[in-house]
Order: sequence, then C-alpha cells, then structure tokens
Amino acid sequence: MQTRDLGVAKQIFVVEMVVSEISEVRFESVGFKKEFGFQLLRLEDVFYREPSSERHPFKSSRINFFTIILVTEGEMTHEVDFTKYKMTKGDCIFISKGQIHKFDPSPVYKGYGLVFTEAYMLHYISPSALSKISFLYNNHLSPLNFNDDGDLDDLIRTMKKEFSYELGSIKADVVASMLTVFLLKAQLRTGDVLRTNRRDHQQFTRFQNLVASKYMETRKARQYAALLNMTYKQLNEVCKVITRKTAKEYIDAYVALEAKRRLALTE
Repeated sequence: MQTRDLGVAKQIFVVEMVVSEISEVRFESVGFKKEFGFQLLRLEDVFYREPSSERHPFKSSRINFFTIILVTEGEMTHEVDFTKYKMTKGDCIFISKGQIHKFDPSPVYKGYGLVFTEAYMLHYISPSALSKISFLYNNHLSPLNFNDDGDLDDLIRTMKKEFSYELGSIKADVVASMLTVFLLKAQLRTGDVLRTNRRDHQQFTRFQNLVASKYMETRKARQYAALLNMTYKQLNEVCKVITRKTAKEYIDAYVALEAKRRLALTE
C-alpha cells in the first residue's frame, strides 16, 4: 500500500460512528444464556419482544454470533451489510458474526431464527463435521442464501420439540447433533465441501480476529503471518482452504466492507 493510499484510508476511517443507528449486539445482551450458546426462536417472537437500546430488530445491528433465518410463511426483504435479499417461503440465509443486518419492518412473514456462538460451535460440533463447513467463515463476503426443499424445516421443528424437553446436559448434545446435520446439509447447497482439519479453523479464526483488530494499522499479509508465528505460505494455504481466497484477498475484501459500512453509517 502506497503512503498516499494509506493517508486516504486514514481519512476515511478516522471518523467515529457518532451519528449512527447501528448497535453492537452480544449474544448475552438479548437474554440468551451465554453458557449454553444456542437458541431457537420464532421470528414473530423476535418482532414482538420489547426493543432495547442494544437490540431492535428493524434497525441495523452488528452481531457477535451466528444467525440462521428460515422463512416458513409469507415473504420478506432481509438486509445484510447493506445488500437486500428477497426471501419467501422456504428461503434460508446465514449471517456470520460481525455482519450488520436488519429485519423487514413489515413483518407479514413467519419463520425461525437459529442463533449460536462460535464457542458453542467449536465445542459441540465435531472436528470432522466442522472441517467440511466453509460458508460460516466465508459468509461475510457472500451470504449463503438458498431455497430449502423442506428437510431443513422438518429438522428445525424436531429441534424445537427437543428444546421443550428437560434433558439436562444431554440436551446440548442432542441439539448440537441436529445443528450439525443442518449445517452439513446447508454446505451441500454450496456444491463445495471442504477437506480441512480443526487446526486450519483455529488458525484462520486467529487470523480473522487479528484482521478485525488491526486492519487500520496494516493490510500486509506478511505482517499478519509474522504476528501469528506463521510463514506467509502457511497463512495463504489456510486462507485458501477456508475461504478460497489468498490472505491478501481476504484482507482487502474485509477492509472494503468496513469502508462501505462506515461510509454508509457516518457523517
């Protein structure tokens, strides 16, 4: 990056979010139990809950957890990172942690929302299953959005029934098994099944978090590799496996998206 470009970037990013309707929503801030890390909700219940300063379904909010939305009745337009997605019965969309989204303010539709933390996913989903799922990490660049043929809806209804039982510690494992099936079936919709391992995901998550905290300071992939105690080649290989992008391509895409967010939400 040339010095002049860096100066322009600083001018763009130096403005803080002073005038903005965006809110930072944490899993536990909306009444979810952090120790469990997973919730299954009806969309209509989300809409009619009392809004708070941290959570308002019809205003833009950045989430620190994963969200899956499945429409079962009606139609809606869901906005993710300022792109609007038309959804109707059977449509499903995945929203990654860190993304900005908001619901259609005319809720004449019904459906379900599955929300879960990254800690829950890494703890309960088996390494072999996780190694085949890519869209949860690549989702912020291009959300997975498809029409379900009915099997995911059936799976959610079964999951909902399990939530009504008092199974103690077993409940978490039962529900996690169903979520694993859900995610694997969704991955099949992408036509691209990964062959990675848990170490790849752990390394990529470290890289992802580092970019989020230091993209204002540097956009050089080699510097991130050094901070992670990895070689440039190793970092590139991990990024390609998880996102189908090089480390530099991932960084540039992330910075471009953050620029778009700030330009749209600040004065």
